[in-house]
Amino acid sequence: MTKEYRGFAALTFVLIVATISLIIGLTISQLNVGEMNMELGKVFSEKSYYLANLCAEEALMKLKNDTNYQGNESMDVEGGNCNILPIEGTWIIQTRGNYQNYFTKIKVVVNNIHPKIVVQSWEEVADF
Repeated sequence: MTKEYRGFAALTFVLIVATISLIIGLTISQLNVGEMNMELGKVFSEKSYYLANLCAEEALMKLKNDTNYQGNESMDVEGGNCNILPIEGTWIIQTRGNYQNYFTKIKVVVNNIHPKIVVQSWEEVADF
């Protein structure tokens, strides 16, 4: 082998190794970005859950003070919002939390308001 051929072979080998290393590095970076997006979605979903519960608590306090409370109001809280939908029947509270377009819906069924609040069920639902 001549010196020129050995130099060409070494350069080709280095380029192949560099290309493979670059591909592996890019693949790992894409996986990390995907994991970060999933984690961010989880955080946004949790915040929408807390907002929906916040509105449910607010509605319960207002029902305690006024058994004729009708709901149908919104609250803006730290970059998100929640809605108390109109109270249905005898104290069925439905709320919706929204944070960065992640939504959570909560349904609370109340049996009694006075002398103390008695909650029959409190659950996250897919739809009302």
